[in-house]
Amino acid sequence: MFRIIDRLSAALGAFAAWAYFATALMLGYEVFMRYVFIAPTIWAEELSRLFLVWGTFAGAAVLVHRRQHIAITVLTDALPPRLKHLQQVAVLLFIAFVAGVTVWYAFGIAEDSFSRGRTTGSMLDVPAWWNEAALPVCFSLLGLQALVEAVRVALEGPSDVPEEPIGH
Repeated sequence: MFRIIDRLSAALGAFAAWAYFATALMLGYEVFMRYVFIAPTIWAEELSRLFLVWGTFAGAAVLVHRRQHIAITVLTDALPPRLKHLQQVAVLLFIAFVAGVTVWYAFGIAEDSFSRGRTTGSMLDVPAWWNEAALPVCFSLLGLQALVEAVRVALEGPSDVPEEPIGH
């Protein structure tokens, strides 16, 4: 089960990287069309926003797995091993809790937009839930990955980097 969650996190992390790459291409194309041909697109800005939202949240779970999320360690580095162990488990459980709360509220917002047929109101008129669905989907995986990592740390002890890379 843990490996499935690790692989899903890796897949969404790879998607996040490609989403940022696609965003750069779309915005580059938009700038070129706007300033060279005086012919802006109706799609580049909005699709770029969609890709940025999904890319930003899709990479969160793999960052937790790799221990590459932002951490301020000035105090935790000085902790004795047993307290560092407990602190890491507590932080991962807190991440899972915050992810669960986010999923709870974000799902309701996305579901409301879907049921009402709400759109962005732009020229492209993308359904609003396409952006809003990123939070419940990605934070669900973030919460699961944080729980997996909490179990790993509880069983194996504190670590900065997982012993086994994703996908192996």
